[in-house]
Amino acid sequence: MMVFSNSCGQCKVRDQALCGVLSDIELAPLAACGVQRKLARGETLVRAGDSAPVCANIQRGLMKVSDINPAGQEVIVGLLWPGDFVGTPFRTEQPALHDVVALTPVSLCLFPQRHMERALIENPSMERALLSRTLAELEAARTHCSKLARATALARVAGFIVESARRRDALGSERDSETVTTVELPLSRGEMADLLGLTIETVSRQMARLKSAGVIGLPGGRHVMIHDPDSLAEAAEELN
Repeated sequence: MMVFSNSCGQCKVRDQALCGVLSDIELAPLAACGVQRKLARGETLVRAGDSAPVCANIQRGLMKVSDINPAGQEVIVGLLWPGDFVGTPFRTEQPALHDVVALTPVSLCLFPQRHMERALIENPSMERALLSRTLAELEAARTHCSKLARATALARVAGFIVESARRRDALGSERDSETVTTVELPLSRGEMADLLGLTIETVSRQMARLKSAGVIGLPGGRHVMIHDPDSLAEAAEELN
């Protein structure tokens, strides 16, 4: 673990991270008490029931937020991408509710929760940014639940590919429609099935269906070649 530098000027996700609303001078006290931490694939940052709270910004890599259901099976309830915030400031009396685990090698800016809380109190713009993110995540979770209740299996799989491409900046608003974009999905098909409320077989069938229609290509592994982004987006909106 490496002590964090007082300068965050070289952070590649500063503009997307929670601390991006702060100037260098405002950020300095928080940066001085932070550390950089690297996690290997499969390593756990937070375990459900943990009582030692931490806060972090994800610099690189992907993480999953998951629960273990009564049958002992893991249920993925969300993903965390570069620029996302991990932690629950001002909730020190409650244990962690979910596991937070690295899906890929991950780099983090890690802060003790008490220091993050102090930074939020001293910087109202940062506190507002956290509130805005929290409300956006709540709305996204509600939308996700609503779509899962009404969307076809094809729409769930297509929507996941679209979101993965969007979050990885693989599809830009000015993208040439004739250009083939390749995106590496962050989850295995089994993990996708958990997240989307489907079976592995159903996920595989829907991806094969999109491939047969010429919408995507499947060159191997988790890679997906997006041949027709408009048709993929249209498939993602299909309802039961």
